[in-house]
Amino acid sequence: MIITSRKAHSLTELLIASVIVVFLFISAIGAFMLTQNAYSDSIATYNLQRDINIALATMIRGVKEPAGTFGLRSGAPSSTTPAMPSTEIQFIQPGDDPPIVRKFFLTNNTIVYESPTQNPTQKVIYTPPGNSNVTLTFSEPSADEQLVTIYVSVLQQRGGRSSVGSVTTNVNLRNTPK
Repeated sequence: MIITSRKAHSLTELLIASVIVVFLFISAIGAFMLTQNAYSDSIATYNLQRDINIALATMIRGVKEPAGTFGLRSGAPSSTTPAMPSTEIQFIQPGDDPPIVRKFFLTNNTIVYESPTQNPTQKVIYTPPGNSNVTLTFSEPSADEQLVTIYVSVLQQRGGRSSVGSVTTNVNLRNTPK
């Protein structure tokens, strides 16, 4: 009867196998971390985009006050509208006697609505998340079509990465005297 002994793995083979397992484990963890960061970035960008779209819709459709809802879509440019492009737009509502100047503007990195008929007179309609910078510009109303171009952008810095949400639209100031 022949007795054969089973050969054990050498130390070198065990070390090589261990290095391969560690390399595969680190690769899997790295891929997971990259995917998690990409997901986090896309969610942050989505949230910024959603929030500025809501702020833009509020400026266009209007802010509720005791006397009604007032926004750019139903307004007319004010005679005191500053030189454009600007971070502020002033508008009046037809039928107000005397005319009441309302405005949307950017201050302290927030978008604010101001009306003398509400208490308090200023209402914040958008505050960005931390470590963000807001850009808001309005073009001068065009002479023929009374269109105003609105541009809103938010850049957020998060741990060395950044997310951006931006939107541009034109608003027809419907009640502008022609």
